[in-house]
Amino acid sequence: MAGSRAVYAGSRIFQSLSNFVGLPIDQLNFIISQSVMLLLAVLYRKVLRHQNVSVETRHIFILSFGIALGYFCFGHQISHLCVQGTLAYIVMNNVNPKLLHRPVMIATQKVTSVAFSLHDGLTRPEVKLTAHQRKHIIKRIPTMLEFFSYIFHFQTLLCGPLVFYNDYIDFIKGTNPQVSKNPEEVYIESPPPKQVVRKLAISICFGLFLIFVVPFFPIRYLKEPTRNTTSIEPVNRLYDVSFLDSICFYPVYLYETPWYRQLLYIIICTSFARSKYYHAWLLGESVANASGLGFNGFTTDGKPKWDLVSNIDILNFELSSNVRETVKTWNISTQQWLKIIVYDRAPSHKTLLTYLLSALWHGFYPGYYFTFLGGALFTMAARSVRRSIRPYFQLSCHTAFVYDIITCITTRVCLAYIVFPFLLVEFYASIQIYWQFYFIGHILSIFAIFLLPKVLPPPEGLSKSTREDMDKLIPTASEINRFFKSRKASN
Repeated sequence: MAGSRAVYAGSRIFQSLSNFVGLPIDQLNFIISQSVMLLLAVLYRKVLRHQNVSVETRHIFILSFGIALGYFCFGHQISHLCVQGTLAYIVMNNVNPKLLHRPVMIATQKVTSVAFSLHDGLTRPEVKLTAHQRKHIIKRIPTMLEFFSYIFHFQTLLCGPLVFYNDYIDFIKGTNPQVSKNPEEVYIESPPPKQVVRKLAISICFGLFLIFVVPFFPIRYLKEPTRNTTSIEPVNRLYDVSFLDSICFYPVYLYETPWYRQLLYIIICTSFARSKYYHAWLLGESVANASGLGFNGFTTDGKPKWDLVSNIDILNFELSSNVRETVKTWNISTQQWLKIIVYDRAPSHKTLLTYLLSALWHGFYPGYYFTFLGGALFTMAARSVRRSIRPYFQLSCHTAFVYDIITCITTRVCLAYIVFPFLLVEFYASIQIYWQFYFIGHILSIFAIFLLPKVLPPPEGLSKSTREDMDKLIPTASEINRFFKSRKASN
């Protein structure tokens, strides 16, 4: 979506409706496009089934509406994606596969994932690949129709999640090798309507929360050294946060507010800001599932799973007890992408390089680098704490439970501490706020990485199997969720 309404290049055909409902035109176009995509997804699944039409027809339908809706939302700016895709396709057809992954490193997730998968499939022996790399290898260059259909497919065009090329082609052809090794056997099924409706309903709830609650907790108050007493008549009172200055009293956070209130406000702001991502990702998932995209085999009790196209596990993310679990359940498809192209390939400093690429992929705002480099620091610190301290709490279920409660709360605080620069995006404002906390999070992380193993060395004699047995003492958030679901079903 456009960052500024003044330079928005998308369609303005609904400008009068935008003014009436009080939504910026780019956000209104996004909602309209996603609604149209949801209808197209249902039509696609019911009418253009792989048994009824050719693969080429399915490709052309998706490509056509993907470009049309992309132009509706982005206008001439969609040419950037067209040029990028065209150049990438030319490179794939003319460059030595051994060098294929290098020229397109700055491209989007789809292009880079295809490039690296081709590089793996055409130049590297499978025995040297990781399990994730073997799953996504591509052994022939896609046709132009296949490639551009993959780049522009409407299901995840606007807000993701990322669909890997092999999964997309299996969806188009109606095959699922994860379920059957026989390509003639087809197991793709229509999703249960309640699966789509549930995700759509949750997305709408987060969307309403984003509209009516989040504006009352603007992140910009973290960087205002004085109260804004200027009277400004806003054009749009619901979205122009200057309206809040005339109706609400906000303390001067950096100079007059105690540190614990500053921290509490940061936790609230960063927590509420996640509703934007929950709304967009779940909406994208519902569109994909409605079209039949997202089938991921069956559970152990024979029920179909529809989590192949998934970007967030809200429950496990919000209840995660460590940084690793938090990262694992956030922006899941991007985590898989980073793992395949960076983490599994880097000879050393895997965590740091992965976070650095993630920052580069997001853009060049200084706040992004504070967040992702801070994330790398906190991840390494969390590993050190887990090795040195956690074993002493795993001697019984009670102490293990206490440890998980403490780490869950600590993780929430750490998450807010490293994420707020991502929302502020500014260098000076981020430094100014960190200075108010004396960079205590960074100092403690460095202590945990370099000094804690010497002060409190990890217990000796704990084998990997023993540590795994200790891990089983306390249920994870997903296990707790399954328990309550089973109780509900039994009742």
